Amino acid sequence: MLADLLYYFFPYQIFKSVVFRGSLTFLTIYFMINLILPSVIRLFRQKGITSDFKKAGAAEGPYDGATPIMGGIVLIPTIIISIFLWAWINQFTIALLIIISSFALIGFLDDLAKVIHKKRVESGKEAQKAYADKADGIRGDVRLAIEFVISFIVIGATYWIFDGINGQVHIPMIPMKNWFPEIPAIVFIPLSMIIIVGGANAVNLTDGLDSLATVPIITCSVFIAGAAYLAGDMEWSDRLKLLYISDEIKEVAIFAIAIIAACLAFLNFNSPPASIYMGDVGSLGLGSAVCAMFIFVKAELYLPIVGGTFVIAALSSIIQRIWFKLALLKKGRAWAEKNRFFYRAPYHHHQQSLLTYSVEPPEINSVWHDFLRKIGIGQVPVEDQYKNRDDINNKVIWKNHLRAMALLVIAAMIYFKVR
Repeated sequence: MLADLLYYFFPYQIFKSVVFRGSLTFLTIYFMINLILPSVIRLFRQKGITSDFKKAGAAEGPYDGATPIMGGIVLIPTIIISIFLWAWINQFTIALLIIISSFALIGFLDDLAKVIHKKRVESGKEAQKAYADKADGIRGDVRLAIEFVISFIVIGATYWIFDGINGQVHIPMIPMKNWFPEIPAIVFIPLSMIIIVGGANAVNLTDGLDSLATVPIITCSVFIAGAAYLAGDMEWSDRLKLLYISDEIKEVAIFAIAIIAACLAFLNFNSPPASIYMGDVGSLGLGSAVCAMFIFVKAELYLPIVGGTFVIAALSSIIQRIWFKLALLKKGRAWAEKNRFFYRAPYHHHQQSLLTYSVEPPEINSVWHDFLRKIGIGQVPVEDQYKNRDDINNKVIWKNHLRAMALLVIAAMIYFKVR
């Protein structure tokens, strides 16, 4: 809106430039988060805004309590404010604003429920479950149902009312001139809903270690920013043999830049050792917006490539749960609890177990690890294992970050060149 106003009073092309407005979006968000978040972290530490059952130690000296959650309560509003300031408001930005704010609100309520549950346990009003090291939030089925309804409303309106998207799907590694299929609405809209809801919850699952979700969100947003900008430029899309969507799709690039800025600023406080996590309010909000942007730029099938870290986290959790239920049914609880598919899920927790040095054999057997060892690729040498928990976490985090960057390069190479 501010960009509109500036162009109205000063009709210079610079106020219409995506690069200029994207830069202002980046700087606005980056400085706002760095200005506000330190005070929020101190407040959350004082109030115990966390889901971990861990109390702070001495009142003096460095903080040694549980890491606060709900960092997204700063990230999401700064993104929304900056979009209203510097982006043109069209069907794409409206849809993204609705998705990011709605999913962030769901995440906020979930985080709030976790904090309340944790405080009730600490006050003795509820008993802590034996297997739980974190507090419970909103019931999973309720949360998923609300997310699917929101996704249906937004995608349906963008498809039928605003005519912003259609059912065409870009198949990786196949030139669009050879095959650019269009699937009917009855398939495309449910598929888009699954992408948004599944992707948002996959990001939420990944937000379990310091900065683990933040960097893959950045790599996904970098891909979207490039794809959206080119899809809105007729000359460049024709030169690179990409789909030209409309000039309005360039605003998706500004939205992607906003998410990049928020995540880079958040890394100042979320990189190891993390001072705060983004929580469900951040992971659901950012995850849903990123997935929706992939749909808008017609790159839905590139999301599993660029966002491979999120796919691995989601699939490992699903496989772990299905395996446990089948083992429970066929061999009983005692066997099922001793023989898991992964040591722990999501997969980054399995990686932690592999890198942990211990003289004693593990209490839990991993079917997946046993299979990998049999084919000669699963064993981690003792000299590559660690005793210190922070060393283990840092190794796992950086392995995932480097993989996210490699996946970005692979996806960009396929999208822009292999066709």
